Amino acid sequence: MKKIKSIYVFFTGSAFLLSPYFLYSQTPHNELPYNDKSKKFSILLYGTYVSSSELQNNIDDPTPFLRDVSIDMSGGYGYGGEISYSPLSNNQDISFYLSSEYLKVKDDELTYQFVQDSNTVKARFTEEFTLIPVEGGMKWNLPLSSDRFKIFIGGGAGIYFGSRERIISSLNTSEISSKPGYSLNILAGTEFFIARNISADFEFKFREASFETESKFSQDYITINGQNYSLGNPIHSRIIVDGVRLSAGLKYHF
Repeated sequence: MKKIKSIYVFFTGSAFLLSPYFLYSQTPHNELPYNDKSKKFSILLYGTYVSSSELQNNIDDPTPFLRDVSIDMSGGYGYGGEISYSPLSNNQDISFYLSSEYLKVKDDELTYQFVQDSNTVKARFTEEFTLIPVEGGMKWNLPLSSDRFKIFIGGGAGIYFGSRERIISSLNTSEISSKPGYSLNILAGTEFFIARNISADFEFKFREASFETESKFSQDYITINGQNYSLGNPIHSRIIVDGVRLSAGLKYHF
């Protein structure tokens, strides 16, 4: 199901990214210099949507199977900014970028199975996390781009910081420590100039952003139907944000 959802998001995003091209091809062209190629820098502000994420709940378990088990989680929305630099005057085919964003995800439809002796019970719990990527890389405008409309591809790498909280009934965890993760990424997008040195930017990105956390509840047990069940303190988990990231925003060139 998750793969089907990612494929759906990919094709939806592709149609979304290419829509400015068809709009441009249907409108009259003029000679206004929307894109001043002598401008080497640009600043982009954008909103984001991430299609899905995962939770690995037992990353310290000695059994490989249990250590790698993951729980599918929902995606979320965020916002961010990017600064780009084109090193060559009058040649904006290649640019280098540095970006950061803020993403928050809350999934309250998860279930956890508690086991104590011969007793087993399932309880609903909530996972809430924030992700702050810092990414850098390169973008290249494809040859079919025009002065006003550009299609680009690119890629790079990033470091991913984050924090998370688990809530079961009236109990919630507090974070002890957090370890950032690293990942490569690939991207594609379009840029359409809507005014002098101002463009609309649409992009989708594939990455496997992750971070690890150690957290604990304020107590070691929870009572359900008169039976005490261990909460597993401390909890060592890994959050993986591997869903397709779609973004849209406005870019100023200077």
